[in-house]
Amino acid sequence: MKVYIIADIEGMAGVVFYCNNKGSHLAHDLEMRNRLLMTEEVNAAVRGALTAGADEIVVHDHHGVGYNIMPELLHEKAELIHGRNEQRVALETLHPDLDGSFNAVLLLGMHPKAGTLAGGTPHSLIYVKNDQGQEYFLGEATNSAAFAGSFGVPAVMVAGDLAVCEDTALHIPGIETVVTKKHFASQLARTKAPVLSRKLIETGVAKALHRLGEIKPLVIPGKCTVQISDRNPAKKWPVAPREYPDFRTAMLNTIKDVPWYKPVTAIDDGWRYPDAQQPGSVVSEWN
Repeated sequence: MKVYIIADIEGMAGVVFYCNNKGSHLAHDLEMRNRLLMTEEVNAAVRGALTAGADEIVVHDHHGVGYNIMPELLHEKAELIHGRNEQRVALETLHPDLDGSFNAVLLLGMHPKAGTLAGGTPHSLIYVKNDQGQEYFLGEATNSAAFAGSFGVPAVMVAGDLAVCEDTALHIPGIETVVTKKHFASQLARTKAPVLSRKLIETGVAKALHRLGEIKPLVIPGKCTVQISDRNPAKKWPVAPREYPDFRTAMLNTIKDVPWYKPVTAIDDGWRYPDAQQPGSVVSEWN
């Protein structure tokens, strides 16, 4: 059994906010604590998957820069996809190597979509409309589930705050949920102890994978348009969305050019060819 784990950080037990004092010792301490909490919840999910009979487990570090999970502490039975997340879009994917060969997707550390009042750091709203007149209001969790669903792969378990678990369950009936905390506001929460959260995730993952076949993939049919919001759900981009032949194509072509990120073609990692050859890069004949 092949299992793909998509891990964000905002929904992990014990994670409630980010420090604004960039460069300070406090900011560094907070970042390292959050990274450790994330790594250990991932390890709990890996243990649960192994208990259920998984023989291949891939973990995608899906938060921010994509370099949060501590590889030196990662369970030895898992393989990690990490690094510059903007480069995955240039590769025409949301989650590298995720395809129809996988049996299940697990969603960890998830946060609610933009506009959620009682949710942790709510952001990202993906508004989808298809040619059948159906509308979908997706957050990052359900967007990843729909991406997996475009390959016929079901998202069978979600862990995160109460708001995201409730929202995901509305889109995916029967999905296994593990509530790690309850938010009163974006940066105020009542959290489970991380040790308990890990136990619940390990058990929840095993239970979900034993129910393969009961939980159906989230599939958005037909031609689609996609609009995306960051933190303000009323501000959708683009204003006049283009229709694409399917959800996956629509989502990938829209997300790569959102205006609150630097365009992929304008990013120069300054290190290896041909990245340094992207338009707008400062290069020399040597690189």
